[in-house]
Amino acid sequence: MPRAWTIIAATGLLLGGLAVGLVWGHPRSAVDWRRGRAVVLASDDWGLCGFLPDSAAIAHVDREALAPGQIPDAYWHTTLEDSAMVAALGAVLQRHRGRDGLTAVLQPNYIMASLAYVPATADSLPRWLELALPAVPPGYERPGLWRAVQELQRAGLWHPELHGRWHYDPRLRQARTAAAPPVQAAAARQILAFPDCDTAWELGSWRDLALIEDELRCNLEQFGALFGGLPRSVIAPDYYWTDAHEQLWIAHGLRVIQGQRQQRQSAWKGWRGRVSKVGHRVWTRWWRADRVYIDRNCLFEPVLPLPSPAHAARAYREVTGAWARHEPAVVQAHRINFVHLDAAVRRLGLLELERLLSRVTAERPVFLVDGELAALSRRGTSWVLRGEDLVVRNLTRARRLVVVPEQALRTLASQRDSAAQGIPRRSLLLTLAPGESRVLHATPLLRRQDQDR
Repeated sequence: MPRAWTIIAATGLLLGGLAVGLVWGHPRSAVDWRRGRAVVLASDDWGLCGFLPDSAAIAHVDREALAPGQIPDAYWHTTLEDSAMVAALGAVLQRHRGRDGLTAVLQPNYIMASLAYVPATADSLPRWLELALPAVPPGYERPGLWRAVQELQRAGLWHPELHGRWHYDPRLRQARTAAAPPVQAAAARQILAFPDCDTAWELGSWRDLALIEDELRCNLEQFGALFGGLPRSVIAPDYYWTDAHEQLWIAHGLRVIQGQRQQRQSAWKGWRGRVSKVGHRVWTRWWRADRVYIDRNCLFEPVLPLPSPAHAARAYREVTGAWARHEPAVVQAHRINFVHLDAAVRRLGLLELERLLSRVTAERPVFLVDGELAALSRRGTSWVLRGEDLVVRNLTRARRLVVVPEQALRTLASQRDSAAQGIPRRSLLLTLAPGESRVLHATPLLRRQDQDR
């Protein structure tokens, strides 16, 4: 009996300590978010060539034969975005502004590559083609898509970050497709689903880390070429990653990590898994000063699991609830809410987003992206490139100096003029008043920097 009571007492202390850690288990933010009222709109799966290339492919989907696992129904009508869908979403964002006068901005997290299946012919064996954006498999061609994305980037409405390369283990997809003729037939129509694809995680612990690092290098090079700058934030596909993957991200300059609260990591199930997860979060947030974790504490998924007109109201309550807890509001909204083969579903997603932003902007928020949020949480100040503008903020209650590195200004110069070279050659120093946000337009800023050289 004494031994049993000792175990119970020790367990109670452990659970109590973890409960305290859950509430206070992260360093205090440099910003009072109840006053700051920040909103981040984070959206996953952009650039993913799946699940279907077009409406015609729906007739050939046999879910039972594909045996994909637990895939929500809505995903069986999702596809790669096109220019019209991107423009429609941008139009909604454009109509809503924060208290600093800047529009709402979406942070789309991108999948950077895809596999195309080429079936056997009389002259060749079946094969797979690895395609990196902007290249896509047959049927996913989207004329004008990247021009539309660039226009929204220049307008400061679209701020891409990194999601991953495939969103699944490519070798598992190839092996499971080869093992089942019905899956081969679906893959030949460029349908993404394959047996147990819901657990074929891109960052599964069985995948070789050296290979994953090679893929990360490719992602970063490709991302820079496609979007004009490197990502500052990353979110793992399917929320599955380990500490080893974080070390790779850090080594390659990705120090802002999204979605830790949803992370799938522990092999334990039930209460042991939950306790392990809480303990891991407490440990990492206190002792890993080389990175910033950003949790998604607001849910906006109007088409998941079933379409409902109540999502905007619920998401608004979660946004204001986050502020009341002295947290920034980080809203999760997957691509599927705005990109869908059913036009009625797309209209619902845009309408609900319009309703949400109308209510949120009445609270006079500021719309941020991850890079800003991470810097503000650590230092109380931030800088970010939004289109052809440099946005600098001080959300503390004291006057602060903000240093914008010269590399950021070079990126701004190159985005405005691809022929620009050597401008500028030094960092920019700015002093901001308490609570001040300043927008510096590219042309006068770079001209002044050039004159000061």
